[in-house]
Amino acid sequence: MACHVRTEQRGDRTVWILNDTESEASASILPSCGFNLFDLKLPAAGALRSLVVAEPGWERIPQHPAKHGFPVLFPFPNRINQGHFEWEGTSYRLPLTKPPHAIHGFALDADWEVTDHGEGPDGAFLSGRYRLSKTFPGGKPRWPSEGYLDLRYALYGRTLVLDATVANESEGDLPYGLGFHPYFRLPFGNGGDLTRTKVVIPAAQTWVLDETIPTGEVRPVPEELDFRQGKSMQGLQVDAVLTGLEHNAEGFVVCRLIDEALGAEFRIGFDAIPFREIVVFTPPFGDDIIAIEPYTQTTDAINLHQRGIDAGLRILKPGQQESMRITMGTVDC
Repeated sequence: MACHVRTEQRGDRTVWILNDTESEASASILPSCGFNLFDLKLPAAGALRSLVVAEPGWERIPQHPAKHGFPVLFPFPNRINQGHFEWEGTSYRLPLTKPPHAIHGFALDADWEVTDHGEGPDGAFLSGRYRLSKTFPGGKPRWPSEGYLDLRYALYGRTLVLDATVANESEGDLPYGLGFHPYFRLPFGNGGDLTRTKVVIPAAQTWVLDETIPTGEVRPVPEELDFRQGKSMQGLQVDAVLTGLEHNAEGFVVCRLIDEALGAEFRIGFDAIPFREIVVFTPPFGDDIIAIEPYTQTTDAINLHQRGIDAGLRILKPGQQESMRITMGTVDC
């Protein structure tokens, strides 16, 4: 079989590495810090390209996990306004991890359980689980219900597939949102031509924000946020929550990062249901870095939900679970 799984020690951390020996693709995952896919190398235009961005050596002493790799955001992505919400008569106050708000959930820096690994028909794979109760053992509950998130990474050829399952293990409803905050490099190689790049995101609408918090209003995208025909990375500065997503015949939303100089592109696709929002963000630490973030909900959805606004909040009944998929891969143009 042309794939395998191995582990390496990086300092006192164990890194799991998926390899496809024919394509030479690899995916490196750090279960002890959020099950973060901090390195993804895929072939494109005749060479192996490192597409996910993390600071070199980050995995040895991982800090600020929301700024590296492929952070997992659960049970809420982005912000909860003032770190406060009400659910079924109970008031919850969360740590203000980005004052004055709570941000990005509890799973992104947690020590996940590795539940399975091996080689199968879909390539080398690694599975892990995060339980909500793990974050606050013996402490005051900071989420309405108990549940877990399972992730499974599988690498085959020049494609990585991420399957996610959320399950409610409690006697009450489990409200949740799931998001991912990956950082990608475009152009694909250092020193590439920014003017010969294109970012394509099939979103027709945007949430109106008031200092990062949605007001509840959705509008058609203005020209500066309309990525449907593609925008260059040259001079791009954006931080927005996009919605009104267009999907293909298979029910997948597909975003494209195109390096025209190399004649290659990277595609990230995800289930249109339930991934109904995309955050697009250009961080201040690199003009060739962009975050394209699939979310099941908009920012502060649990509070918007209380106002009767359809913000994408997912609610699982006791014993229910639901699954969703993300795919990433390269193609030569």
